[in-house]
Amino acid sequence: MTEKVNNKFLLAQLIKRDFIKKYKRTTFGILWSALSPLLLLITMKFVFGAFFGSKLPHYTIYLFSGLLLFNYFSTTTRGAMTVFATNAPIFSKVPVPKSYFLISRSVANFINFLVSLVVYFIFVAFDGIAFKLNFFALLYPIFCLFLINYGISMLLASVYIFFRDINYLWPVICRVIMYASAIFYDVSIMSGTVQRLLVCNPLYMCISYFRQVVIHATVPDLSYHLILAFMSVLCLAIGGFTYLISKDKIVLYV
Repeated sequence: MTEKVNNKFLLAQLIKRDFIKKYKRTTFGILWSALSPLLLLITMKFVFGAFFGSKLPHYTIYLFSGLLLFNYFSTTTRGAMTVFATNAPIFSKVPVPKSYFLISRSVANFINFLVSLVVYFIFVAFDGIAFKLNFFALLYPIFCLFLINYGISMLLASVYIFFRDINYLWPVICRVIMYASAIFYDVSIMSGTVQRLLVCNPLYMCISYFRQVVIHATVPDLSYHLILAFMSVLCLAIGGFTYLISKDKIVLYV
């Protein structure tokens, strides 16, 4: 029982450390969680608004939905890569589960995401979209994306220990994922084949879920939920398996 209490206390301290560390010695602090996607939103709205803004209803929210979830995905996964390497001085001397460092980083980034989510809903209100009960359905894609992020984070953090080039490769992959997530363009302009390929992208599925609920006031059908659940479990399983087969060797390579 004492060990469990100590582990819970340690995990709480790690979450607090990762959350505070990100904004240490900054002027705006946690407000950067909202300012970062806002600045990108303004830029992309200015660049792409003339092309798609007149064709898509509530284009600002359409764009913000994509940027909000992509920023959460990108920040979480890119930050997780070096978790084991940077915390090696701790777990190499203290018997603490290595997964705690991943969990703390994931939770800290999730808190930052919630701050951005508040700003998102403020924009929704200003754009004249009424709040409805079906907005609570957004908890589902948020939960799925948390699992997806955590699964990919486990994969990247484990691979990084043995293959440091992933630190340069993953940002490029993230850029490809961004363009494959229909963040700023209308999916309907793409061919049927491309649209079917987009469904293979779990981030796009989460973004599309947000847009259907907020902009179109509809909740995706059961098959959509099942596909997204399968993708979430698959990412979690792949990441978990990679972590399990490499966790005992991590100390030898850091």
